Amino acid sequence: MTSYCRRVVLVVLDGLRPDAIDAFSLPHLLALESIGASTRTATTVAPSVTAAAMGSLLTGVHPEIHGLTSDRFHVPHSRGPVHPMPAALRDAGLHTSAFLAQPPLLFRRLGKALAKRIGIHTAHFVGQQAPEIVLAARHTLSAQRSGLVVFHLPDADRAGHAHGWMSPEYAAAARRLDATTGLLRALALDDHMDDMLLMVCADHGGGGAVYNDHNTDHRLDRTIPLIMVGCGVQRGASLGHASLLDVPATILTVLGVPVPENYSGVPLHAAFARVVVAA
Repeated sequence: MTSYCRRVVLVVLDGLRPDAIDAFSLPHLLALESIGASTRTATTVAPSVTAAAMGSLLTGVHPEIHGLTSDRFHVPHSRGPVHPMPAALRDAGLHTSAFLAQPPLLFRRLGKALAKRIGIHTAHFVGQQAPEIVLAARHTLSAQRSGLVVFHLPDADRAGHAHGWMSPEYAAAARRLDATTGLLRALALDDHMDDMLLMVCADHGGGGAVYNDHNTDHRLDRTIPLIMVGCGVQRGASLGHASLLDVPATILTVLGVPVPENYSGVPLHAAFARVVVAA
């Protein structure tokens, strides 16, 4: 097995459409694209909703397998074998930390239970907007030098539902996500380019068939950006028509952990200057 990285930081920009990057001139995401591997034609899962997509990111399988098939988070009943990515990392001696917005009081216990169930070592539910969530991770980004750190930043999705995708309010939320991504890069990556991989993606788009929703097969709902920067990544490499499901397979591969046989995605070898050989 050839691996490049000691640590992966995965940033999920909830509801950020690929065309928002140019439409709102998002400088930090444009900069990451210029130094890394990227695509604006990646696809998410169906249904294109947050619970289903996050379930797939963390388990490597389609929603009909992991059991989160709506936008409601709950303890799912899986319809096949499920080998969560954080549990695979845990079994290999690697920790996963997660940082997410603070849910309503009634759902906080559920959030902790779901995190523990899939093998996340520490789940932090903090703040409501991207800057608060990322700033709460400063100690972890400094202290946790291996494994996986996951961020879910909800700003664009919330603005899209409240005001419509590509509205002025959505634009403001997208710019806040972009600025926070720049902050996160400064905190996590700039001094550790050789041993850390930064992956930035959306979980879904929005405003396709319905101006303030995203749960359809419309291309604007299903298409997402995906950017990879850091250890071993080839500047300017195209990720083509990658899938959200390729993300967990890639994370396990670059951290030197075997990808479970039932994972639906494949490692994104095209991103790397050297071939990553699966175990």
